[in-house]
Amino acid sequence: MKMLIKNFRIAVGKRLSQVRKESDLTRTKMAERLGINKTNYYKNEIGYSLLGIATMYRLHMDFDISIDWLLFDSQPMHNKEKQPAVESGAKGRLLEEIQPDVKDLLAEMEQDHVLLHEVILYFYKYKQDRETRETAPPTPLAS
Repeated sequence: MKMLIKNFRIAVGKRLSQVRKESDLTRTKMAERLGINKTNYYKNEIGYSLLGIATMYRLHMDFDISIDWLLFDSQPMHNKEKQPAVESGAKGRLLEEIQPDVKDLLAEMEQDHVLLHEVILYFYKYKQDRETRETAPPTPLAS
């Protein structure tokens, strides 16, 4: 599990570095723009630590960075590039079809950022485990 979390932090750090380079900023200037200490920023970029919620929010607001992209490398990098998945009328119908326990979980995750991070990490581990199972060679049957 520790290796999985380390790999996750490194991947997020690489995307953070990409944002900085595309913005043509030094690490020091990027840290200033995000309102964090330059040492903490460096640790985030090399994957030693994970960005805080406030830093992710600043990236989202100030740089128009998609949090989906930042954390999971899904969706376009910038929010303006996102295409609406469904029309507004269809979206309302989809929300009605969501199971009540999923709605409760989403509501809790909006309020409790620790829960949000735990769910994200669990999902990342699940996804990696699934990919490992799908690519693993079949085990021979015992005779």
